[in-house]
Amino acid sequence: MLPWESRRDRRKGRARRRPELASLERLEGRELMAYTPLGYSLPDLTVQGFTAPTAAWGSPLTVTVDVKNTGSSTLIEPLALQPGATSTADAGPTQVAVFAAPQNSRSNRNAVQIGVINIPGINQNDVQQFTGTFQLPSRPPGFAKQGGAINVFFQVNPARNILESDYTNNISQRSPVLISAPLPKLAAVGFALPPTLQPGDTIQPNIQVANFGSVDSSTQGPVTVALVASVDRKFGPGSSVIALYNLDNIAGIDTVPSKNQAFGQETINTPNNVATIIGNAVTLPDRPRNYFIGVVVDPTNSIKQLGKIGRHKVRTSGFSLIHPVGPPINNLPPAGVVVAGNGTANQPFPFPLTPGTTVGNPIFTDPPTIFKD
Repeated sequence: MLPWESRRDRRKGRARRRPELASLERLEGRELMAYTPLGYSLPDLTVQGFTAPTAAWGSPLTVTVDVKNTGSSTLIEPLALQPGATSTADAGPTQVAVFAAPQNSRSNRNAVQIGVINIPGINQNDVQQFTGTFQLPSRPPGFAKQGGAINVFFQVNPARNILESDYTNNISQRSPVLISAPLPKLAAVGFALPPTLQPGDTIQPNIQVANFGSVDSSTQGPVTVALVASVDRKFGPGSSVIALYNLDNIAGIDTVPSKNQAFGQETINTPNNVATIIGNAVTLPDRPRNYFIGVVVDPTNSIKQLGKIGRHKVRTSGFSLIHPVGPPINNLPPAGVVVAGNGTANQPFPFPLTPGTTVGNPIFTDPPTIFKD
C-alpha cells in the first residue's frame, strides 16, 4: 500500500490518484563518442630501436629506430575511399626523442636527452625505419665511466602533437651501450685468396680491415696494412713484406647500429666500420718451398689502440688470417691467373671477398655478454 492510499480505497480495489504527480521522464540516450556516420579512428604509434654497441663520451653514437603505426580504420570512411586518400588513423609528422640513462637506474628520471629524429607522416598499419647520429655529451653525473655501460631508449611523439588512441606504448625497451676510451681498435677480418697457392704465383689479394673502437681511425692517423710472407705463423725477424696498403680512415663501430653483433663476413652488406682493400696483382716469393702469407695491420705500431673493450681483453692485430703457400705441385697451373691463348700475357684473376673465404674471428677473448639484451 502506498502512503497516500487510504485503507478504504484499497478495500474498494482502486487507488486514489494524486493530481500533482507527473509521468516519469525518459532517460537520456548515451551515444558512442568513437563513432560517427563518417567513421573515425585514431593512430597508435610505437617505437623500437637499436644502437651501436660501443661509444665514448663526447663522441658520436649512431642509432636506428623502427616506428610503427598500429592504428587502423575500424569503420568505413566514405571520404577516404579513393586510392591514396588520407585516413583519420594516419599519423602526421612527429619526432622520436633519444635518451641515455644510467645502466643501474630502473626509472627514466635520470635520463638525458641526446638527440631527436624527425619522423614524417606514417600511414595506418605501416612501419618505417630511420637512422640518426648524435654526439654524446661529456659524462653526466651518475653515469658510467670508461669500461661501464649506459642504456639508450626512445620515445615517439614526445610532445603528443599527434592525437593517439594509446600513449602508454610510446617508449621503447632499453639498448645497452658500452662506454670505452675514444680510441680505435683495428683487426683484419677478411682475406680472399685462391684455395691453393704455390711459390711464385701471381695473385690479386682482397683484404678487409675492421675498426671495433669507438672512434674513427683517422683520429690516430692513416692505417698501414701489410701483406707478409713468413716461414712460420708469427710475424717477426725473417718475415718479408709482399705489399703495403694505406687506409686514410676506417669508421668506428660507434657508427654501426645493430641488434646482434656480427663479425667478419656474417652480414650481406659490408658494415660501415669495415674497409675493403682490393690490391693490385702481386707475385709471391718463389722460395722457400713452404711458407705462410698473412695480414698485419699497423706493422710499426704507430697507432694507439684500445687494449680493452669494457672488461673484455682485445686480441692484438698481429700476423693474422694466415694462408699456407706450397709446396710446388707438378703440372699444376699457376693460381690466381687466367691463362690466355694466342700468345697474350696471363692476366691476374681477382678473388673478391665472398662468404666462404678466410675470415677473422671476433676480437673478444670471451663472449661480450654486455651486448646481449
